[in-house]
This record gives sequence, structure tokens and C-alpha cells, in this order.
Amino acid sequence: MNIRKNVLTEVAPRLNVLYNFVMSQLALFQREPPAFPTNKQPADRRKLRGGYYTPFDLARYLVQWGLRGDTRHILEPSCGDGNFLAAILHHLQTLNGSAPKPTPDIVAVELDEVELHKAQQRFKQLSGSDAAIEWLNADFFSAYSHLRQGKRFDLIVGNPPFIRFQHFDNDSREQAFSHLSAIGYNPTKLANIWAAFVQLCLELLCVGGRLAMVLPAELLQVKYAQELRDRLTTNFDHIVIVGFKRLVFPEIQQEVVLLLAEGKRPQPGPTSDVHTIEFVDGEDLLQHENVRQAVAHVPARHSRPGMKWTSLFLDADSFAALDMAAGAPGLTPLGALATVDVGIVTGRNSFFVLTEAQRAQLDVERLTKPIIGRTAALKTTRFMPEDFTQYGQLYPAFLLNLTGVAAGRFSKALQDYLRDGERQQINLGYKCRIRQRWYDVPSIYTPDAFLFRQIHRYPLLVVNQAGATSTDTIHRVRLRPGVDVHRLAAAFFNSLTLSWAEVCGRSYGGGVLELEPREAEELPIPYHANLPIDADKVASLLAQGQPYEALNYVDGVVLQDYLGFDAMTRRRLRRAWEQLRDRRIERK
Repeated sequence: MNIRKNVLTEVAPRLNVLYNFVMSQLALFQREPPAFPTNKQPADRRKLRGGYYTPFDLARYLVQWGLRGDTRHILEPSCGDGNFLAAILHHLQTLNGSAPKPTPDIVAVELDEVELHKAQQRFKQLSGSDAAIEWLNADFFSAYSHLRQGKRFDLIVGNPPFIRFQHFDNDSREQAFSHLSAIGYNPTKLANIWAAFVQLCLELLCVGGRLAMVLPAELLQVKYAQELRDRLTTNFDHIVIVGFKRLVFPEIQQEVVLLLAEGKRPQPGPTSDVHTIEFVDGEDLLQHENVRQAVAHVPARHSRPGMKWTSLFLDADSFAALDMAAGAPGLTPLGALATVDVGIVTGRNSFFVLTEAQRAQLDVERLTKPIIGRTAALKTTRFMPEDFTQYGQLYPAFLLNLTGVAAGRFSKALQDYLRDGERQQINLGYKCRIRQRWYDVPSIYTPDAFLFRQIHRYPLLVVNQAGATSTDTIHRVRLRPGVDVHRLAAAFFNSLTLSWAEVCGRSYGGGVLELEPREAEELPIPYHANLPIDADKVASLLAQGQPYEALNYVDGVVLQDYLGFDAMTRRRLRRAWEQLRDRRIERK
């Protein structure tokens, strides 16, 4: 018995090792990469590294567009587990099937050592060509200096990580900023690292080179990508943006586009036009096997410095009307009339925002401030005291405001409440622990108006007549001197401004449009101090659930009478808003 037990003790671990080895080898024989959709890593790990891998067939589609017979040098700057590399091998075999051609050199960069190993094993198993490949286990910004010393690339293809710079490690961020500054960019920590990837990849292309990338639709409109949009149009002869009516990566609830840029110029030149084509989803895209033919004849839209590209998906007449109207005299950016700030970040709304009963129980009536946190409470251009009363009957509506109040003046019930918060470790949350007293919520003030942050049907500027403030789900607006808040709120609700909200904001899954404060401040407003608009009428129509009647009235006052737009232009502006809104809402 003892002998048998000892033998089993010795053999079992070896058998386990052998089993794991065999299974790992069997896995390598799964040669067919998956089609739509795929993301190999657990969600939390993907999120941390910003890696959402491209479905193989989509990668193959991009490669088919970019890889041509004269391609000698290829870069994949964030290769993950190798979907783009597999697509390159697949296409090389197709090209060489008819007539042998020299195969290109490939450079593959990947930060994650585990994923790089997967890509290497996969490449080894799938390789049917003699393509040479250089593997770089590094983040792209570290590898950039090395890549700059080598040959320029004919094709750069890939799907860079989607992650904000503030979540990136300090060394890599500083390297990225240093590289960007060296080539004349003005990097910002508010940016996402995908933008830096594209900016630096542009520098690594040879004259005549091509760029094929999967990017967030933020490319089309966010402010931090404006410099990139301008450089793309001055550095390439031909640009195509491929959009989708449905989400390609449903798990991240973010719209993506394909950037296809070719003809890298020796020096920046005149602004090129941008071509757009839109498919239902990835499966619809795959029905168009010859991608170059599919995008070769799509209509071009004139681009200019500072232009947002969301509008490029409009029909030709609506695009022309919106483009013309945006430059009309008589328009004022919202930021020149008011400042837009985020609502209050409490650190834990469920703790700091109280019900009426909690307020009485804690004896803090004089230490609270009315607050709203749901856009549904704002149904028209005015938020009245009776609206707040109704809101407070349904939801917690009183913000605990202890700033400047000595702890010795706290009621016993309040002291117990704060100690309970500490037992829940609310004091250890990031927003709370950086405060001098964790329970002192900063930036508490009463705004003149509210502005939707997240929008479904349409944005609203709402006059705050209830003396409330808001959580960070609703923006706070403070007027500049001399601005009439009622006129401004009424004039805001017009087809031109609503269209530009769609252009300036970014859309997510479920049809949500999000406007950040700086984006909101860019919105063009047809406003002047003596604008003869009936603000009561606008508020009443919206309150009665008649938005189109309100829109017709405001368009007549501000677009027709004030700006002088004819009936055709007004119809086209309305259609522009409807097209962009419906495109967003219908995307699932």
C-alpha cells in the first residue's frame, strides 16, 4: 500500500504536466480563426489594457484593402493574439496563388507577453509563406524610437487600444507625449491613446503608404482628435471612413469606424476630401468581398480644417445645408454666452443625497441643498419649484452640505450616520479620501440652468427656477453677464443647434448621445439680447409633449426671421438633425 501510494504521489504530477502539454499542442491545430465577433481575454483584463480584438473577417477585410502586390514592409503596432497577422498570411497566400511575388517584411508589436506568445504560435502554425517577421514585446510608444530608425512602412494595419491616457502607466504616457511633441503635436491627458497610435503611425509610413485601422467613432468628432483629423486630410491623397449602423463590438457599447487612408504625401498639402460609406454591421461588410471596389466610388465630401466628420454621413443636401449654416453670421457659441460645468461629484450619491425622511431623521434640514440627478425630471425649458417637489416625492433630492460646518455642531444622528459611512468605507473611495474632510462635498453651487449630459431624443437647456443643483448626470450652466436665460433656453431648441449637438457629441450603445462640457460650449446658438422669441410658448409646447410644434415655432423665429434661411435650407437642416438622431438611436 505504501509503495503504491508513493508511486502515485510521484507519477500524478508528471501525468498532469503531460496532459497540459498535450492539450496545449492540440489547441494549436485549431487553424481557423473565428469570425464575428471575438474577444479572447476576460472582460476585466481587456478593459485594463484597452484591448478589444478585431474579428478575423474584419481584419481580413482591412488587409485586403491595404495589402497589394507592391507592399514590402508592414507594421502591426498592437498585434494582440495575431488576428491581423493571420489575415496578412491568408491574403499573401491568395496573392501568391496566381503568380509568385516577393513577400513583405512584417513588424509586430505587442505589450502583453502572453498575447504575443499566442500570436507567435499562431503565426508559426498558419504560415504558408516565407514572410519575415520581427516580434517586439514592448508597448508601441517604447518601440517607436526603434521603429523610427528603420525603414518606413508601406502598410500599417491594426486596432490600437481604446484607453484614456490618465489610465495608462506614467512612463509610457510620458514617452508618448515626448514623441508627439517632437513632431509638432500638442498632446493632452484628456486624450485616448488610440489617437497617439494613429499620429505616430502616420510618421512611420513611407511616401505613398497606406493606413488601415479600426478606431472609435470618436475620431469623427471629439475635440482632442481635431488636430489628427486635420493632419490626416493634409497628409493623404484619399481617405475613406467606413461606418456601421450597428455595434461591431457590442460588449464595449461603443461605435467604431474603419479608417482607410492612402497616398501618404511627401509633405503636407491641400486638404483632401473625405469619402464615407456605411454598412449595417460587420456581416453586411463581408458581403462586399472586393473592398477596394466598394469604397473606390463612394461620394466625396469636402473637408476643411476644424471640421467634425460626423456630418459626413448625411445625405448630400443635408450636409451642404448644415455646412453652410454653421458659418452663418448671427450664430454665437454657447461658450460665449455661458459656461458649462459637470454636475456635483459626491463620491457616493446613495450616501450624500437624502430623502425628505432621512433629512428630518438626521436633523439636517439646514445642512442640505435641493439636488436632482435624473434627466427625466427635465421635460421642458423650465424647472419649477413644483417640479422639484414632485421629483422629491419619488427620489432622494437633498444633498448633504457640511462644508464649513464644525463637527461639534453635528447632531448625534448625523454623527452616527457619518460613522456608518466609514464602516461602509465610503471615506476610502477616491473622491472622498482626497478631501480634507471626506464628507465635505466640493463645488456646491446653484446654476442658472441645466443641460442634458446624456441625450436620447433631443438636448434641452433648462432654466433652473427651483434653486436646485445637480449630480454629474446633468451639466450645470452659468450665464455670462447680460444674457437672458429664458431667451437662450428657447433659442437653443432649433434644428441647427440640435444637429450640431449630434455632430459634436459621441454616441454609445442604446442610442445614447453624450455631450461633455467643452463640446456643449461649441454648439452654435442663434441668439441676441433682443431676440423676439416667446419663451413661454416654447416651454408650454414642450411641457405638453409637442416637441415638433415647438421646433417649428423656434425655427421660424431664429432660422427664418433672424438668420434669414429660406424654407429649403430649414427643411434640410431639420432633415440633418433627424438623420443623425435616427442613425444614433437605431444603432444597437
